[in-house]
Amino acid sequence: MGEIVAERIIGEIIRRGWKEGEVLGTEADFMEMFRVSRATFREAVRQLEWHGAAGMRRGVYGGLVVKAPPRHAIVFAAKTYFELTKVERPLLDDTAAILRAAPRLHADADNLAIELFLEAVDRRTITDLANERMVAGSVPKLSETIALRLVQDIENAGAKRGTNLGNEGELQRRYGTSRAVMREALRPLELHDIVRVKTGAQGGVIIRECDPAYTIELTSIFLTYSRIPLSHLWEAQSCLEIAAVEKFVRRADAESLGALRKALVRLDQASAGHYLASACEFHQIIADHSGNRALALFVGVALRYGLTVMPMPDENFLPELKMQHGHMVDAIGAGDCDGAMASMRAMFDHARRWIARIERKQERRAAELSD
Repeated sequence: MGEIVAERIIGEIIRRGWKEGEVLGTEADFMEMFRVSRATFREAVRQLEWHGAAGMRRGVYGGLVVKAPPRHAIVFAAKTYFELTKVERPLLDDTAAILRAAPRLHADADNLAIELFLEAVDRRTITDLANERMVAGSVPKLSETIALRLVQDIENAGAKRGTNLGNEGELQRRYGTSRAVMREALRPLELHDIVRVKTGAQGGVIIRECDPAYTIELTSIFLTYSRIPLSHLWEAQSCLEIAAVEKFVRRADAESLGALRKALVRLDQASAGHYLASACEFHQIIADHSGNRALALFVGVALRYGLTVMPMPDENFLPELKMQHGHMVDAIGAGDCDGAMASMRAMFDHARRWIARIERKQERRAAELSD
């Protein structure tokens, strides 16, 4: 329940324009609003703090305060996923090379998404990041330190899915900490789906397969706060997806091609209101079967962020877009790498023109408001 409350609060923060420093309400306000206990609300606050979206401030003017999501948390989350899923260094370097070669619509401007992704695939480890924070004078909370040690110990032990690390009491004694701190340390690992805390006689902290969903959500929240231009999203996403479809063609088998064809059927049937969600499913399948989990993670971030910022497509353009997806599937099925890449480029070329029109409208609206 705490996770649901946290998600709804983040949605409200985004809806209100993510105003850093804004007080959203007191603990009592939120307990009444969501009809939850103090314990449930405080669990939601812990998740908001891990997301970097908000935190509690005490005093007369206290309450739940909107924060700027910390960049280091996003980079740390991505590197944790890469390390625990053992993404090999050549794949990270390949992803970095793709991003550096991205076509730029505005050559003289930095691209926040590309810079963030490049930082996430650089050669620093999660241990290096923790040490950098210490040197900079930012002392991590004890729970953060314990969480890092847990991640390192899981990685160093090469523990397999299903391994029981021990119950909470055993972990408290092993790491020399209290029950409250251990539970707070385990929470981000649960969000990453690195572990699951199971109660009962046969319970304990069970290792699972690290899931990218939390990292994707966290990074898209950061991009939402940063309000990156749509053209920046296009620059990052286009180069990654064109590379992904090339890799997909070379690796496609009956299972992956079958999944893509089913997604195409759903996309063909989608109305304008459901088109973006259907297209996201289609494109994520290509990225997930590209053989590069770093590339797939960043495509997932771009698709998730795009759902929050891209307007509904014009009904008049849907037939052309659906036709291009059909051509792409035909090319993939025939093993035609150049044809599949050409279809993907055509889609992003259409998106580039669409985004340019949207940004021109935004600029005109901003100019009218300033007059």
